[in-house]
Amino acid sequence: MNRSGMSGESGFSLIEVIAAMAAGLVVLGAVLQALLYFQREFARQHEQIVQQEDVRLGLDLFEQELRVAGSGSFSLVRPDAVEFRANVSGLMTNVTTPAAAGHTALAVEDGRGWPDHKFVHVCWNDLCEQFTLARAGQRNLLTFVEPAPRPIPSGASVTVINRLRYYSRPDEHGILRWLRQIDGGASVIAGNISRFTLRFWDMQGRPTTDPDSVRRLLVEIALPGRTVTETREISLGT
Repeated sequence: MNRSGMSGESGFSLIEVIAAMAAGLVVLGAVLQALLYFQREFARQHEQIVQQEDVRLGLDLFEQELRVAGSGSFSLVRPDAVEFRANVSGLMTNVTTPAAAGHTALAVEDGRGWPDHKFVHVCWNDLCEQFTLARAGQRNLLTFVEPAPRPIPSGASVTVINRLRYYSRPDEHGILRWLRQIDGGASVIAGNISRFTLRFWDMQGRPTTDPDSVRRLLVEIALPGRTVTETREISLGT
């Protein structure tokens, strides 16, 4: 019996296989493109969230240090920078033994943990003198670079005074950054911002550029690709 004419045979030709593979590659390419897009979008959103959190934490620290400083502590107020003095570490003690004029050593209740080269204010009655620590504080002794210009009585208060600066500056690629500097050492709070602006008002609510008259300030930080600006209004104690 001749079976060469059997019906029901089926299969794929080489052209059909190649066409199916090509279609599969197109679909696979589209899937990979979609995965890459979502990966980039996720990374971008994660970076934005981290950056926004950095800015908010920076604003919290800025406000905390300004409240410690209080009014009258500013040395510079500009739209892009502010400098002030504050005892951010909370280091303070009292004189236990009177010191004569010309002395560089001061007996205190506790000088442990006081770093060298920090600025120190010694105050009594309505007088204050500024000194620089010559070495790290000892248990009951502080040693200064400068000799005392006048006698210092027992009971005088001694506090560390940190010099702080918050400002914006572009990096070597022109990307604007928000920075914090304390006693000469700078660190980056947020590395990619589009604007950092400060505004200042006096006790009567009038705009001011006089460091001694600042009683309230507003800081505004704009981030790239955001319509919302991070703001913080800070009132200062006396």
